[in-house]
Amino acid sequence: MSVTVRRMNTQDAEAVLAINEKITGRPHEAQYESRIIDALTRNPLGCLVAETEGVVVGFILGELRGWEFAIPKSGWIEIVGVDPDFHGKGIARALIEKLDLYFRNQNVERVMTMINWNEGGLVGFFRALGFERSEFILLEKEPGRR
Repeated sequence: MSVTVRRMNTQDAEAVLAINEKITGRPHEAQYESRIIDALTRNPLGCLVAETEGVVVGFILGELRGWEFAIPKSGWIEIVGVDPDFHGKGIARALIEKLDLYFRNQNVERVMTMINWNEGGLVGFFRALGFERSEFILLEKEPGRR
């Protein structure tokens, strides 16, 4: 199977949303399409899709950030998704490696992402790509709760 990773365009939004629905098993939220368009507008080189035989089978949205939380210029993987029918075929790895090349060309000091610690397979996948646990801790609360 041949996989091509290319820049995402606005016409890919429907395929990206369909993959996300397949992964989550639920319809996408109304604002997701506008988030894709916003990402394409802000950072078009950080938005990629993977195709096989002309069909979009995966996507990744990444962006450059700096100064928040005293973090130096960094590349962030916002979301990566692969059609479940194509899991285990190296598509996520190809997307992340292509995005990593973009980040290196932008002279970022680190690449970061956020995942659920309880998803061991995902933790293992990112560790196999060289990611390590960060010194940052995610804190959360319910709105209105003290």
